[in-house]
Amino acid sequence: MKRNLLCIVALALAAVLCTGCGVKDEDLKSDPLVNADGTAPVGKTLVAPAPPEGFTLLDNKDILAANGLYYASWVNGEPQPYENSEGKTVNLYDAQLTLVVQENKTEEKAASAVSGWQELAQQNYDISDTQTLTAGGQEYTVIQFTYQDESNPYAFGVAAFGQKGTSAIEWELSCQESSTGDALAVLTEFLNGCTY
Repeated sequence: MKRNLLCIVALALAAVLCTGCGVKDEDLKSDPLVNADGTAPVGKTLVAPAPPEGFTLLDNKDILAANGLYYASWVNGEPQPYENSEGKTVNLYDAQLTLVVQENKTEEKAASAVSGWQELAQQNYDISDTQTLTAGGQEYTVIQFTYQDESNPYAFGVAAFGQKGTSAIEWELSCQESSTGDALAVLTEFLNGCTY
């Protein structure tokens, strides 16, 4: 029962991330968890690097820490008001990178979470490329995609799925059509800077 609940929570969170919706500034912590050098610990699994130029840490939350679920996001560009599908006005950025870490009790549960996230991506994205990438000593399955839902304000993106022991890891960079730069290169830079 608890395993099913964790999977449902993880899939629901991934679904929220897949919709490209932002959050209101007032919903964010006033002091995101960040080290003096700009790095951001996310759960006990990894420390994300200081963001590359142009990106800013927006949020770092222990959403359901008791259940081992952690979330962080970085944004690029100036916020623009956007009315989401729920009728709420949120901030929309040129690009938004999200990281979800689910710390589990077993490696099998971590593998199941990664598999669930990948299945969800296949349902919600038109995937143009899949590859294996080793970055920062960690192996990831990386997909490049466009969004199937035309109402999504983001046009394309890149995501990386990995497992480190009992932890499931998903990085996703969502970009508006006007976003410049190489999304895969940006994501790879983040991945290479992680410590585990």
